[in-house]
Amino acid sequence: MAELIGYILTIDAIFTWALASLVYKWGLERTEPKANLFFRLCCTSIGTFVFSLILGNYLFLSNLSSQNLTYYIIACVISGLSVTIGDLLYYMSLKKIEASRTYPLVQLSLIFVIFFSVIFFGDVITFSIIIGGALILSSVFILSSKDKSEKLDVKKSLKERFSEDLIVGVFLAIGTAFFWALAYVSFNQARIISGDVFVSNFFRVGFGMITIAILGIFQKEYYSGFKKTNRNNLKYFIYIGIAGILSLGLADAIYIKAAEINGLVLTSTFTANTPMVQQILSILILKEKFRKRFLVAVTLIIVGNYIIIFL
Repeated sequence: MAELIGYILTIDAIFTWALASLVYKWGLERTEPKANLFFRLCCTSIGTFVFSLILGNYLFLSNLSSQNLTYYIIACVISGLSVTIGDLLYYMSLKKIEASRTYPLVQLSLIFVIFFSVIFFGDVITFSIIIGGALILSSVFILSSKDKSEKLDVKKSLKERFSEDLIVGVFLAIGTAFFWALAYVSFNQARIISGDVFVSNFFRVGFGMITIAILGIFQKEYYSGFKKTNRNNLKYFIYIGIAGILSLGLADAIYIKAAEINGLVLTSTFTANTPMVQQILSILILKEKFRKRFLVAVTLIIVGNYIIIFL
């Protein structure tokens, strides 16, 4: 029963992340990324604080030894900084290369999560997780590849294909994967020390918000989401803020709660299904083009999940 609950929580997190990504995609077309990042963190901080009051328990702070409290704060700070840096690198990568290249690369965070989990938590990687995870990750690259017509329409020279922007964009995307993985692993460590997911999520998001607030002193565009000049775009910021509360504020906590039940490696491997769910929702909600390779990716997803869960 415990494993089933873990899977249910993971599926909940996957669908929430996928829905939030559609809102981000829609909102970022109308607003500036840096302004969005800070506004989203402010909204998420408020949301995670409310969640922590309702679902969390701050009493553990008084029960921790000074050493464990120090380790706990360090874990929360690392998680908050890592997820914020990861978001910034993600936005920077999208400026250098197209989303079809960036998105599959950031899914490599699964590889980093598995590496960190084995090194720091002693988690065991089974053969079924390796095979199933490889199949699911391969489906992400299939989903993100371009159609033949798109390739023909964009006639780039060899120099353009291997330009500086491409190289930098790829490294930024891989950096995103690394920092997002570090954020989840340190979040999980904070949960292990405290035994509380929701309070830990509030602290880590709060540290991320403080970081951007300080950075905004030198780069005013981070605060532009609060300016009167952006009043016409206020609704888009609000939508993204709500998505941030549900995604970064709630889904991340649910994900770590699932990791507490089924382990970080298994849970992270299962969340590699998120791009598939996002693709389905994009077709149903945003009416995006249905492509034949989608069926191939679905097949790989089904086989990969079967191997992970039942073998």
